[in-house]
Amino acid sequence: MKPRAFCPTEIIFSCTTACNLHCEHCFVNRDPKKLDIKEAVGFLNRCAKVGTIEKVGFSGGEPFLYMDFLLEVSYAVVEHDMLFDQIMTNGDWWQDEEDLRNKLQSLYDAGYDGKIGLSWDKYHGQNTERMLTFIKTVEEIFGKGSINIQTVGESLPLVRTSLLSTPSPRGSTPKTPLPFPKDINVYTLSRTYPGDDPKGWQARHWFHEDYCQGPGNIFYVHADGNIAPCCGFANENPALFIGNIRDSFEKIMQNAAQNKMIQLCFTKGLSNYRRFKKFPGKTSDICTFCDYLCKNI
Repeated sequence: MKPRAFCPTEIIFSCTTACNLHCEHCFVNRDPKKLDIKEAVGFLNRCAKVGTIEKVGFSGGEPFLYMDFLLEVSYAVVEHDMLFDQIMTNGDWWQDEEDLRNKLQSLYDAGYDGKIGLSWDKYHGQNTERMLTFIKTVEEIFGKGSINIQTVGESLPLVRTSLLSTPSPRGSTPKTPLPFPKDINVYTLSRTYPGDDPKGWQARHWFHEDYCQGPGNIFYVHADGNIAPCCGFANENPALFIGNIRDSFEKIMQNAAQNKMIQLCFTKGLSNYRRFKKFPGKTSDICTFCDYLCKNI
């Protein structure tokens, strides 16, 4: 059996904390920060020499509010012949269709060929027609299959249904159903809660132990330069920080090897800790459990 350990294969740059929306389910620290482009490219260059990092993705905040970062880092990724993962966006950052098309085209011209991940649900409160315009423009520039949708809860399927058959008020002109692309992958995620929120501890069963293979094995670079080992929301906790963007790959991996939470997440398993402490209840969310431990051990 292959030994379990933290083995990063991807960098996700959370390039800015700035965002045009204020969603109630978002845990991102809103202190205004932007990741330095030169430092990010330098970090990417150092990691590329090691050879174990295969992919690069972008998150935020809203990454499209920091276009210079997306473009310059994309150039560097292409130069190193690395793969792109995805850019997570709320799709609602553009002023008009010309602005939307120009920025998406500039990203395409920079060599970005990964996915565009659209966060679309009731928590974001986006206008449906704007989202359909965003989807249409992305597919025109990047091609069919270039976009996927992540929705929290069951809100998006309801949007999809309403678009297929929109009821009209009595006496009004029937609306033409808006075309919702059927070939787009939609990933439905459960609502998550921080470890100190009682709503996160009302599950009937404990989470499934996967040694953080789902959200983990990532260098998640926060906008302040701190690096966490996963893309789960608990990565905002200093207990999970394993270095800074100015550090070498080797130094970060040394820090990770000595970090108690990293060993618990990736080697021993978070469920191993359940027998040592009484908890507020049961949680089916491994990130809620991790967030709780980060704040309490």
